[in-house]
Amino acid sequence: MGFFVRRFPYRRSIREASMISGLPESTLRYYEQIGIIDPIARDPSSGHRVHSDKDIESLTTIACLAATGMPLESMREYLKNRFDGPEGARRQIELLDAQSLRLAAKAEALRIQQAYVSLKSLYWRAIAEGHEDEANRILEENKDVIENVKKQPGKGAIAR
Repeated sequence: MGFFVRRFPYRRSIREASMISGLPESTLRYYEQIGIIDPIARDPSSGHRVHSDKDIESLTTIACLAATGMPLESMREYLKNRFDGPEGARRQIELLDAQSLRLAAKAEALRIQQAYVSLKSLYWRAIAEGHEDEANRILEENKDVIENVKKQPGKGAIAR
């Protein structure tokens, strides 16, 4: 009447687990192989993987963590910490704080790159309008932006 309670856990194929979690089937197999997720039960008659509700919950969590760029080892630890009470919660906070710092560094790198692109857009707009003196002034006043983007690791030479 009000709601239906399942008496037996629902089992999903790898394709369904992939669709629900948003992770490719190959990634699901890989995560199982390297121990990010617990071994998945197999259908006794076919040998195919059958994902439980608990598996789907773990996969959804992993998909979200992966979307943040969290390293695999941190995801593995995150899943292990979930059921360790207050001590596990403290370890979760440490993992998430470390990921937050990684994301903040990426955001700062993007901010620096955006500042450079904006600067060059202004520069070339001035050139296109025949204002070479203005273009040179823009470069001169924004040397710090150029220096900051040059410090970006592994980004190659800066084009004029």
